[in-house]
Amino acid sequence: MPENDSATHPASDVAGAAGAILAGNRYLVLSTSDRDGRPWATPVWFAVEGADRFLWLSRPGSAHSRNIAARPEVAVVVFDSSVPPGQTAAFFASCLAEEVPPDVVEGAVAAYSDASVADGLEPWTAEMISAPSEFRLYRARVVEASVLMPGRERDFRTPM
Repeated sequence: MPENDSATHPASDVAGAAGAILAGNRYLVLSTSDRDGRPWATPVWFAVEGADRFLWLSRPGSAHSRNIAARPEVAVVVFDSSVPPGQTAAFFASCLAEEVPPDVVEGAVAAYSDASVADGLEPWTAEMISAPSEFRLYRARVVEASVLMPGRERDFRTPM
C-alpha cells in the first residue's frame, strides 16, 4: 500500500479533492462480502448525507444487502470511468454500512430525495422505503478515506 503523505497533503486537501469527486459523480461501487468472505461489488446511485455518509436504495434480498446484514464492513470507490487512464481522480473509503434505522429514516430519506430531485428524478418519502415497499434505504459511514489524484503515485489517507 502506498505510504501516507499527509505531511505535504493535509486532511483539508483530501477533503477538498474528495468533495469534488463526489459532487461530480452519481454512482459508487459498493464492495461487500458474505459470511464466508466471498466478495461482491455492485454500482449504486448514491446521495451524500453530511460529510461522512453515503445513502442508496436497495432491495433487502439483493446480494449486497444480505451481505451488509451479515458483515457491515464495506468498501466504496467513486470515480469517473469516462476519462482516459491516468487522468481520473478516485475516492476510496472503508465504511460501516446498515439499513437506515427507523428512528433516523425521515432525515436520511429527505437527503436522498433532495439529491434525487436535483438530478431530475422522483422524490422519495419514508413510506416508499418502508415495508411493504420493495426498497429500503441503506447508509455507509466512512471510517477511513483516501483520494487518488491524476499524476500522483500515492493515495492520501485520512481517518474520518
